[in-house]
Amino acid sequence: MSTFPRPVPEYGSEPFWAGCNEGVLRFQRCAACQKLRWHPAPICTYCQAEDCAWETIPGTGRIHTWTVITHPVHPGAVGKVPYVVVEIALDAQSDLRMISRLVECEPDEVTMAAPVEVVFEAHPDGQQLPLFRLRR
Repeated sequence: MSTFPRPVPEYGSEPFWAGCNEGVLRFQRCAACQKLRWHPAPICTYCQAEDCAWETIPGTGRIHTWTVITHPVHPGAVGKVPYVVVEIALDAQSDLRMISRLVECEPDEVTMAAPVEVVFEAHPDGQQLPLFRLRR
């Protein structure tokens, strides 16, 4: 059976993926404007400053929007459908969003603004992937 493609660290995202392997979310924070950003980038998407530092953030947030995938988009998804893809509004910053998969719930359990928390699941190659589940 085929598996989903492995994430490949690029554009300086290695600290993010290393954090996932440690069980934490790590994002860039701009040294000039102090905004967190996703995706990692060589310059700040808010103020274009170059200096930043990696910071561990709480892995909590709320569902901003979602979709239910009912048709496999990759051979590795055949056994997973239906599954829920969510856009999470992270608690660390009001405009910080992240796309991921929602696990440990049925598609009809998902509601707007439901509180979620990050969990990590190993890709077959060992890389930990950040997923979210409903906070109970």
